Amino acid sequence: MGADKLESMQEKAKEKFEEKAKEKRVAEAEAAGVPKEEKPKPKKKAEIKKPVVSEAMGRGEYMPVSTKESVEVSRALRGKTVEKANRILELVQKHEVPIRYYRFNKEVPHRKGRGFGAGRFPMKTAKFIQGVLNNAVANAKYLNLDADKLYIKSIFANRGMPKQRQGRYTHLTIIVAEEEEGKSRRSGGKRHGSENKRHVKTKVEAKK
Repeated sequence: MGADKLESMQEKAKEKFEEKAKEKRVAEAEAAGVPKEEKPKPKKKAEIKKPVVSEAMGRGEYMPVSTKESVEVSRALRGKTVEKANRILELVQKHEVPIRYYRFNKEVPHRKGRGFGAGRFPMKTAKFIQGVLNNAVANAKYLNLDADKLYIKSIFANRGMPKQRQGRYTHLTIIVAEEEEGKSRRSGGKRHGSENKRHVKTKVEAKK
């Protein structure tokens, strides 16, 4: 115990000696006119500035859905507002509004409606596409875009290389942009989407 107390007393004496020596050096420096050492100011954190953009993208890879169905659904949604596209996808999943098939319509039955033609209810594909669309909208909100003015500027599907010997996969890309006032956006549904538009309107009016 005596040795421990002696060591602690020696350490305290050493600390006091160092403090006095430091004070003496500071006093001598002040007397000689040497300015005090300034403490370095803490660096400010760099602010992350979001880029100024007018569109955002959402992408889904290796989705286990048919590429042909994705192409037809994409055709029906291209040029639509995000709100309208979500409504169409929800009605397709509820088996209430079909998607007209224009390209891959071999052995596809016709649906009810004046001049509607061949169509189906690709519910699984609609669910996955809606997920990618929600991702694009979330990215747009992060980039400070107005979610109420968004429309689908571009949407396209590509066949993905299979990871295994069996199975089919699809890559999907959706680009949403703000609708500018005074400019008419190109609607992908003017020529091929009138039948879906008519069906959606009748469903909404019937619910009211």
